[in-house]
Amino acid sequence: MAKIHISEIQEILAQKGAEDARPNPNLGYFLEIRFDDSQLAAKVVDEELQNKTITADCPYGMVTIEFDKYGQLKSIDLS
Repeated sequence: MAKIHISEIQEILAQKGAEDARPNPNLGYFLEIRFDDSQLAAKVVDEELQNKTITADCPYGMVTIEFDKYGQLKSIDLS
């Protein structure tokens, strides 16, 4: 099982010049993690999640989880 440390991802992106990757009272912030890949063949994995978007609050702000037309995880946005 993989464990993602959001603060570590934010730090890496900020070091690469993405100023909005870390929470900033003046700028706000936005972090998107993409899981889709146009090079891989897609197939339906979960019909209940096809084209769905789920949003929730968390300690980092608002989380948006998007699924594609196949029900596969497409992206996770923190803002």
